[in-house]
Amino acid sequence: MSTMIPGGGPADSTVVATPRLTFRVPPAFFELPVHETEEQVGQALIELAQDIYPQGTPELWFQYAATQLPVVAEMMEAGVDYAGFCLLDLDGRRSTATVTGALLESVPDGRKMTAASVAAELAGLSGEEAQVETVWLTAGEAVVRFTADVTTLPAEVTDSGRPEDVEVGKIAVFLPLRREAEMVLFELSTPCMQDWDLYSDLFFNIVNTIEVHGESPVEAPVPEQPADVPPSGPQDATNGVHVPLQAQSVRDVFG
Repeated sequence: MSTMIPGGGPADSTVVATPRLTFRVPPAFFELPVHETEEQVGQALIELAQDIYPQGTPELWFQYAATQLPVVAEMMEAGVDYAGFCLLDLDGRRSTATVTGALLESVPDGRKMTAASVAAELAGLSGEEAQVETVWLTAGEAVVRFTADVTTLPAEVTDSGRPEDVEVGKIAVFLPLRREAEMVLFELSTPCMQDWDLYSDLFFNIVNTIEVHGESPVEAPVPEQPADVPPSGPQDATNGVHVPLQAQSVRDVFG
């Protein structure tokens, strides 16, 4: 797997990069330490807890680190290159979402896959509950899969202080790289379904900043229109058509 590391960028965003890939995440996101060594992950999580809860106590910071340690370990085991999350206060209501990214070095059998072949394979595996479609991103044609699962949130992160079963909405974007048998995989998940529109817009803004180095850009096909019909404006990525870079500013998302 390639290693994603934070780099310099504009004041309103963070640039995350590999030798093959760059993309931008908004400043409201905290980054999980998926690149630390096993010996350093615990301390990195305590420092993260101090950033999230600056008025907290050492006991709270340690409890947060202990809760997140198995989550980060699972991500590291799965080869996740980037993991970030936001904690928002929306009119007094807490809301959160997580975004992960990975650059997979190869696909099954070393085959060079296209968006169409990925979509066909995912449609056959995902069942009736999932929605699979192709979209045009700035970096090229990709596949989007929308799913929803039920999971149990630990008592530490619920308003009631008790474990709760919640529906978790998920979006996965698969971007096959044309010249190599590689795949870019980004995923968003949130248990806050009332904020689904906010997070889906945010997620598509993130994946529309992906730039793959060493590959020429791919233009989305534009259907021919009669001369007397004005060109249509840009449409949403979830409709399976081209979306321009930063279709909605991250400042608009986070105020």
